[in-house]
Amino acid sequence: MKTIKFVGFLFYRYYSRGQGERNPYFRTVLSMTLLGFFHLMQILILARKVDIIPIKPGDSTSTKRLLIGISMLPIFVIMMLLFKKSDIKSLKEKYDNDWDKVSSGNVWLVVYMLLSFSLIFILASIV
Repeated sequence: MKTIKFVGFLFYRYYSRGQGERNPYFRTVLSMTLLGFFHLMQILILARKVDIIPIKPGDSTSTKRLLIGISMLPIFVIMMLLFKKSDIKSLKEKYDNDWDKVSSGNVWLVVYMLLSFSLIFILASIV
């Protein structure tokens, strides 16, 4: 739980520093949802249950997007419950002056995202 909140803080910190960015909290939850969806897909590929998501090759692009969105909705709700907007203030007070932890966290987060994304392709090609 502590790690998820720290990851959320890192995403929030990144999205709140951009010029003209609106709603960094929402973008943070979406990014964390995407990472959660990567993990769900990895588990489904290993279990050979990817067909749980009912996408057919003949479906239109909008239908595919809708089905993926619906399958990501439970992960989004879980992320909203795990990382609340009120957590940001306490995390900011705790980590904002700890530059070493924040910068190493950013590096590890990028490495983690790249490895998670790569693992999906590796698993999909093997299985």
